[in-house]
Amino acid sequence: MSSQIYHVDKHREYQKAGPTDLIRLLPAPGANSLFLPKSLIEIVVYGIVNCEITHLSGQSGSAKSSLIEALFLEPVNFSLICRGLGYPEKPLKVHPIEMATFETPGELYQRRALKSGTTFDEESLLVNALMHCMESNGTFYALIWLREMGRVHSASVQGGLLDLMVRGDILLPNGSRVDGTKIAWVVDSNYQAESDAIHTLVTLDDALKRRFTINLTMDYLSAEQEYQVLEYLCSGGEWGKIERSLLKDVVHLGHAIRRSKSEGSLQSVPPPTIYGYLAFLRMAKTLPHLSLHQIALSTLLGNAGSDDRKAAALVFNQVFGLQGQDEEDSISLGKLF
Repeated sequence: MSSQIYHVDKHREYQKAGPTDLIRLLPAPGANSLFLPKSLIEIVVYGIVNCEITHLSGQSGSAKSSLIEALFLEPVNFSLICRGLGYPEKPLKVHPIEMATFETPGELYQRRALKSGTTFDEESLLVNALMHCMESNGTFYALIWLREMGRVHSASVQGGLLDLMVRGDILLPNGSRVDGTKIAWVVDSNYQAESDAIHTLVTLDDALKRRFTINLTMDYLSAEQEYQVLEYLCSGGEWGKIERSLLKDVVHLGHAIRRSKSEGSLQSVPPPTIYGYLAFLRMAKTLPHLSLHQIALSTLLGNAGSDDRKAAALVFNQVFGLQGQDEEDSISLGKLF
């Protein structure tokens, strides 16, 4: 049975959704609506409320960052999911920390700074975040979000981080103590999603890996789910009627691009997203005199470098010229029609 789309802000509807059904989260300011499986969203919120250490892995474009941003930049999302799970509805305070800024373990606590011609030890963003978490007193949920763990420059930084994350009693350089049991951590990376670790600088430390109490690998939506979301978004009538066959074809194109990237081709082309599909569809509707090939080269395949242009043309022809189409994708999408 195919999944359905439910709204997070319609409580009765949300409660009816099954674990694999898609939930439409309210868009964060300046962002787009997010459609993710209910079980994934609820596990992340469970981890935050219960102060777990969550490892959120996924390939680029799989909505790792978008999910966390949707929970704290649009507070209604987090509040409504807490309500659905029976948790107290308290604000979520998130401290995003870019891991690539730390080159040594000591910089997790302090780093040298310059002021008025004099150098001094400045407390790190991580220490400032920990101190702010102390102020909670149960009035908000505290989350430290460690971004892009795969891009740390030193293996020793992971060791220093491990020492911080697993302590119940954290002693800071200024002598302050923080109760680590009242802080949730989310670490995002692509370690689990990228078997060859081509986007990582340092291998994920086994000791740190063992400390993650929740491990989630986010993947792209299936072809059927992507079609379902596109049909939902295009049903408002903003652009008039869009042929179902074109919706199907653009999803085929997206999956063909991802497949080519996994095989080592089209590395200059970013992974397609739902809103990349919409850009293609908007242009096709608004500029009908352009060929679909021109539209594809201006949207989903627009970043193809010189080495990838032949591969991009081949991928387009396979989808829209019906040459060499992947049998498994054809069967998956064929069920929709």
